[in-house]
Order: sequence, then C-alpha cells, then structure tokens
Amino acid sequence: MNGPPPGLVAALVDGPSIVRAVEWHDAIESTNARAAELAGQGADEGQLVLSDVQTAGRGRQGRGWVAPPGTSLMLSLLLRPRVAVDRVSTLPLLVGLAMAEAVEPFVGRSCVMLKWPNDLLVHGGKAAGVLVEGQGGAQDAEPLAAVVGVGLNVDWRAVDRPPELAGASSLAEAAGTPIDRWRVLAAFIGVLGNRYAAWQDAPTAFLSAYEGRCATLNERVRAERAPQGPALEGRAAGIAADGALEIIDDTGVLHIVRAGDVHHIRPAPA
Repeated sequence: MNGPPPGLVAALVDGPSIVRAVEWHDAIESTNARAAELAGQGADEGQLVLSDVQTAGRGRQGRGWVAPPGTSLMLSLLLRPRVAVDRVSTLPLLVGLAMAEAVEPFVGRSCVMLKWPNDLLVHGGKAAGVLVEGQGGAQDAEPLAAVVGVGLNVDWRAVDRPPELAGASSLAEAAGTPIDRWRVLAAFIGVLGNRYAAWQDAPTAFLSAYEGRCATLNERVRAERAPQGPALEGRAAGIAADGALEIIDDTGVLHIVRAGDVHHIRPAPA
C-alpha cells in the first residue's frame, strides 16, 4: 500500500492534531488545487490532501514540482486562520519553520536551514518547498482559507536528477539511512499544529526562531522582482514584521522585498 497507514490516519483525525479529515490519492494533478476545491465546498479547517504523485504540482513563482512515486511527501492542508487578512503574509514563513523543526530529529539540527521565504535546505541542497495560497477574507462573504502545500523529498537516494534538479537533496541522503515518510508526516503535523495555534495569538512572535534558521540573512543576495521592478543586489539584513526580506544595497539604501526569487551570491573562488 502506498498510502498512509490506517493507524496514522486514525491518530491524526481522532487525536489532538490539527487534521480533521484525510484524502489520499495515488496520483493527482495538484494537491493544492484539490484542497482549494474542497475549501470552496465548505470543508472544515484540517482537511488534509495527500498524494503519491502530482502530475501538475506547483511550487512558488509558478514552477512545477515533480517527485517520483514513493520518494516524497506531497500534501496540502486547509487552514482557516482567525487572524486579520494583513497578518497572513507571515504564514508561509511559519510553515517553513515548522518543517525545519519537524525534520531536525531525522537529520540533525546543524544541517537544516531555510532559504527565504520557506525553502528547506538540508546540507545546502533544497529538500522541500512550501506554497501557501489564500482565498476569501477581506470583503468576501466566505471566511479566509489558506491552503498550505508542501513538497518534501524524503528519500531520493535512487533518483536520477535531471539538470534542473541537480541541487535537490532529501532527508535520507542527509541522514545516510532510510526514513519513513509517514513518521515525517506525523512529526510535521504535530509541530505545525503547535506553531499555528501560537501564531494565531501572536503572528510575529515566531520570527526570532525563524531568523535563527534562515540561511539567507547576512548573505549577499540578488532579488529578481520582475515584473514589479529590476533585480536588486545587496545584503540580506533582516526579516520585517510582515515576513518581507530587508535588503541593504551597496549604497546603503534599505529595500523591502515581499515577493520574487532571491538567490544567494557566492563569492568567486580565489
């Protein structure tokens, strides 16, 4: 069986976790699209959609997200935050932090970091990405819904990477041993549930912990902001209260980057 063990599903749904229902697919176009569909049908917070394979999975900036069968966690969780709409911008960072904290026991604290806003780095290679998509809220009749999508590479030891995935990593490669993806799922749901509950009362309180995990801070970076503006280079100086990245350019001017691709600029070899 490719799906989660029935005992785990029962523990998640019937226990104290944030999950209230689990839907499993051997293959699906996109778990985020399915969770958004369920949100539109009035599904409660805690609806979890899992799939072994995504045929049209999406990452940030409209990129595809692909993983071979049996190697990864591909999931989307429906949340209905009870916070002001303008505070939801920190949720993607919160999810990234929860992922980092959840995988630490499997691979060790020293090798787990985050690239702003929420790429999980394991020994410097990207092992997970997060895509949070919202709907409703503001003036809409429906309450705010946030679909939290996660693609986590659990065991890619036997996966041949195409050139575009040459920098991808996985938990099993970092640990040097097989890792059960369902144990990782249980850990992630537990950590996220605790972080999410605290976040709703204090949406910025977690940022100090996030900053301690953020490999982007104090690095020289290039932010690709098109179509919002030209690329920007400078030093990543901090995280704003709304989760934006603060960059100081070479003239000393502070810029606030809320969206776009941020690349770490490595020094040229001596």
